[in-house]
Amino acid sequence: MTETSVNITPRFSVVIASYNYGSFLPFALDSALGQTYQDFEVIVIDDGSTDTTPEVIKPYLADSRVRYIRQENAGQAKTKNRGVAESRGELIAFLDADDIWCPEKLEKQLRLFGDPGVGVVYSRRTWVDPQGQPLPGNERVLRRGNILDYIFIDNFVCFSSSVVRRSLLLEVGCFDENISMGNDYDLWVRLAARCKFDFVDEPLVNYRTGHANLSKNVWRRFECAQKIMRKSLQNPDIKNKLSRHVPDLAWADTWTNMAEYARKQGDRLKSGCYLLKALKNKPTHLPAWKGLIKSVMLFD
Repeated sequence: MTETSVNITPRFSVVIASYNYGSFLPFALDSALGQTYQDFEVIVIDDGSTDTTPEVIKPYLADSRVRYIRQENAGQAKTKNRGVAESRGELIAFLDADDIWCPEKLEKQLRLFGDPGVGVVYSRRTWVDPQGQPLPGNERVLRRGNILDYIFIDNFVCFSSSVVRRSLLLEVGCFDENISMGNDYDLWVRLAARCKFDFVDEPLVNYRTGHANLSKNVWRRFECAQKIMRKSLQNPDIKNKLSRHVPDLAWADTWTNMAEYARKQGDRLKSGCYLLKALKNKPTHLPAWKGLIKSVMLFD
């Protein structure tokens, strides 16, 4: 028999940080409450929303598993940390308020925590548009085991698919509140230096995209990624566990990605400068050479 009393410590704590996502929040909540594995609590942290969020969530508060906490706007990292601090479960499952879980997500991920060395379990995802219709998605190569080298170069862990041991989150200090964007990438790097990752090799999340103006934030994301990389390389616990070639490859990839975005924005001079930085870090970096040829030949 499933116990839903708030007096019982649940196996999972589902943390949903939300800001002005009242139109999407019911879909996220329904997908969490509709899990085949039912030993969980749901904690919604409303980061000072100015939309219909307080009204939207009222019907869900009749379910004793759902807790709603409204706070003044504090940003993503502080809001997620508040959710972790309020949680009681052994495992923390993160769900962005605009995403949707498949019904068997928690059940399938729980099986992989049978290995005590595994600290994070994630999954594949399906890209969907704002109306929830499937989109073609460029899924990255997923990794399991010791993934530090790979995650440092590329953040391939879908946040809404992630489940983390609460003890490890507290051990590494949760989300860095000094990082405004990409704080999940920073967290994965710190956790990958301490534990194994595993994944369910099927899409268990509908990842909603296309409803926000992300173009304004692209350069900020690049800046935050660089900040995280520099911070990580100053941490001996991380730096000493990275393979020697990884930092140069990561920087080369970062500069190349920035160059490609600058080229698409029509700034070929800036693009060329970034590509030269990439080649300085890794002279044999093929994507940078290809990008340089595009810039010189003025190909689109």
